[in-house]
Amino acid sequence: MTNRRGNMAWLLAMLVAMVALLSAGALPVMAGVLVLTAVLFAYGAISGDYSPGEMRDRMLDSMPFNRPAVTDSARRARMQASRRADFDLSNYSLKDVGIVVEEPRRDGLHLREARLLSMDDEAVRPYVIIHAPRQNHPRQTLIRYEISDAGGHQQFVCEIDHWMRPGENTVLPNYRLPLRGNDQLSRMGTWDLQVWVNGGLVAVHEFSVSPSMAERRKQFGLDGEAQEPVRLERDTTPVSLDDILSSQRSRTSRSG
Repeated sequence: MTNRRGNMAWLLAMLVAMVALLSAGALPVMAGVLVLTAVLFAYGAISGDYSPGEMRDRMLDSMPFNRPAVTDSARRARMQASRRADFDLSNYSLKDVGIVVEEPRRDGLHLREARLLSMDDEAVRPYVIIHAPRQNHPRQTLIRYEISDAGGHQQFVCEIDHWMRPGENTVLPNYRLPLRGNDQLSRMGTWDLQVWVNGGLVAVHEFSVSPSMAERRKQFGLDGEAQEPVRLERDTTPVSLDDILSSQRSRTSRSG
């Protein structure tokens, strides 16, 4: 009886809050939330399956302003992952995924995101941004990264124990994959980054790796014509990781 009274109290409080938001002119955004909240709390009040705290967390996670902005890279990576048998079916939301290039400079080490890499780049590290629900979090999770070259050979494997908190989690491993001068890397072309969370595949991200400038010169004759087919790709303007994360946070706040 006490549990049901608590559920009814939460239901009444949230309905009052929703009515206030609707009265303030937020009808187009909040109408669906109102219906969802009413159904959720009514069910919990009748069945007693959820405590008030659990129902509150479920309701907050369903609100539009708590849904993270998703990059195009994340959409493509999750679509690729969804075709696999080990695709993650939990409530984790992939917000962004990519490769960070390390650039040593006189003023220190700089990081930038890139999809088009060159063997002239010093080293790379994968990163992922995951949005975790409030329910059952925070908790310890195992995040696994794998990078495979154009021939399907694994060139980078890293597992991280990460304390997953509710909301946005940016996970950048401390380990890196050296590119410049790495003679073990010979398969240029389309590589892929795969990311698992607790055994569930959340991302399959593709990126390109091209030969170094020295190798390209070897493949061109003295007359300037290529001795072997080479596809030269132009990378995007370098952007620092801080700018990337700042942009992500700005998009998230605007989506609310």
